[in-house]
Amino acid sequence: MTKSGVLAVVSMLAEGHKWNDLLFPPDWVKRRLAGEKPEPPSKYCNPMFNDKYKLIYLKCPKNGGTTVMDGYFSHCDLPFHYDYCLHMADYTNTTEVAHLNKVWGEYFVFGFSRNVLRRALSQYKYLATFLKEECHMAWGEYCQDPYLIGDVCARNDSTGASCCTQVPPEHQYLHVSPQANCLTTTTGQYALDWLGRLENFYEDFAELLSILNARPGVPKIPSELPGQLNNVDPCLNRTLMGTKKGRAKARLLKCDKLDFYTGANEHCYDSIRQFYAEDSALLGL
Repeated sequence: MTKSGVLAVVSMLAEGHKWNDLLFPPDWVKRRLAGEKPEPPSKYCNPMFNDKYKLIYLKCPKNGGTTVMDGYFSHCDLPFHYDYCLHMADYTNTTEVAHLNKVWGEYFVFGFSRNVLRRALSQYKYLATFLKEECHMAWGEYCQDPYLIGDVCARNDSTGASCCTQVPPEHQYLHVSPQANCLTTTTGQYALDWLGRLENFYEDFAELLSILNARPGVPKIPSELPGQLNNVDPCLNRTLMGTKKGRAKARLLKCDKLDFYTGANEHCYDSIRQFYAEDSALLGL
């Protein structure tokens, strides 16, 4: 993999665009609620970085970010953190944006990808937990246009009766965004040096640590792997852990993700592949 330039949204911000014009602004939401399907104003993604270790992590929603951060790197903004912690880029700070734009070519930029069908299902299960019971959205509806789960929150918010609990509509919209948002430049080329696979997380993470520790002039980081993957995929955990408890829990779920793309939900296969067509083309997933 060859890094071809800076992440698209960082480039746009460095050129003078305002972050709140790029993150699902009111005019975009209004068009959504009117029945249109406009393209988002940007490929929004918040990178995380560490200057001492010359690292940038492209944290894509529902791609193992919790395990990467809580299980290994840690957040610099929390009371407990490691020396090699990662700081979330502050897009309201023009100096920080300019700094990221400047060092992008020098720093080691990495991320993780995920099969689009599995990721879509994980997104739905996660985002549905923020909807009130009376606002439930079936998988068969969601899969036709994942942004709908943000529309539900935005529409009800505007009438004073919110369907969302704990999070704003932007949270829902952002978490269904394509992986390409966190992987590419403004011209659609790779903006990172290394890309792992969530489906092969531990082997790939070990390779990542080996690469990071082979860089000259940069401090070493621990070689221990993170703990168990965040339990967003109990079936994967069951396979990894092989425990009786894990097998019992998995039997209560549809552990073959293709079960969600057959029968009454057969239409979901084509609609999800179409919605994430850029991801499929970019990643071959």
